[in-house]
Amino acid sequence: MKKILIMCLLFFILALSGCKQLHISLPDKQPLLMVTHLKEKTITFIEQESFDVVYSDEFPFEIHSLETIAPNQVAIAGKLEEEVLLVDLTSGRIETWLELGQGITSMNYDKQDQLLFLTDAKDHQLHVYQMDSKEKLISIDVEVNPIQANLDKSGEFIFVLSSGETPMVTVIDRKNYKVQTTFPVLELPTDLFYDGHYLWVAGHGDFTNWNESIEAYHPLTGEKQKDVQVGLMPIFMYEDELGDHFYVLCHGSSDLYAIDRNTYEVKQRVVVGDNPHYMNGSDRHLYVTGLDGNNLTVIDRNTYEVLGNVDLASGPFGVAIGEVEND
Repeated sequence: MKKILIMCLLFFILALSGCKQLHISLPDKQPLLMVTHLKEKTITFIEQESFDVVYSDEFPFEIHSLETIAPNQVAIAGKLEEEVLLVDLTSGRIETWLELGQGITSMNYDKQDQLLFLTDAKDHQLHVYQMDSKEKLISIDVEVNPIQANLDKSGEFIFVLSSGETPMVTVIDRKNYKVQTTFPVLELPTDLFYDGHYLWVAGHGDFTNWNESIEAYHPLTGEKQKDVQVGLMPIFMYEDELGDHFYVLCHGSSDLYAIDRNTYEVKQRVVVGDNPHYMNGSDRHLYVTGLDGNNLTVIDRNTYEVLGNVDLASGPFGVAIGEVEND
């Protein structure tokens, strides 16, 4: 019989303000998924093997951004919150990690250099923190309302996407943190990533002409290079070091597209939960949250077969993947 969470999450919710460290009890030696929610202030834990929900309960704020910074350790932040919290998916410990004020919209972690990059929509900046010392190295002014950042894997550039009245990308030199250039991109952008050749941007498009493609820009000149046709309103892109594909979620048509990294051809389309907004992947599975479908779609990464749809509390959003602990 599975050991479920045994400490009521509400207990530490009431004590969260002013407390530096909190704790919940998690199932022993079980690799877990953590799912955050936007429509309800909720956090959910799911067993990876069975896809069973082992616990779901209230959380003190809506978690708008999350980033895995070590095996089983996830940084979480809310746009209206003053702190970045650190969640340990194994021990159940939740502690205040950084105190930096409201406005955080995204986090990116560089494991090699132990740096955390945070976009700040309140002050229109990119903050750079040294993880081990929790010291802020620099704050860089960017365009209005930054919502996402992407790190060049070669360590040369940082790209920041802003969704102000004129949507823009700010290109920052990683070596000296100087802004190299800015350029406009598609209407109502939501996400970006650099594949080493092109800077890809996804978004809703114009209100009168919803977008059905992702667009590729030259990373320095900002000239549009190409686009890839996908579903209605592509808003999120996922890529990692596994496999030959990167992925696009389209929340208008509720589907996922797998795109070849080399040819940029669409290789697969998978129907997922209603209004998908976020995804993550392991070596075996892809996990997609349906914000309106209130579910998590689990997809076989090799065959693209849908293995299951996990019913969840209202508005599931972010997904963090726990790793198996070695004995």
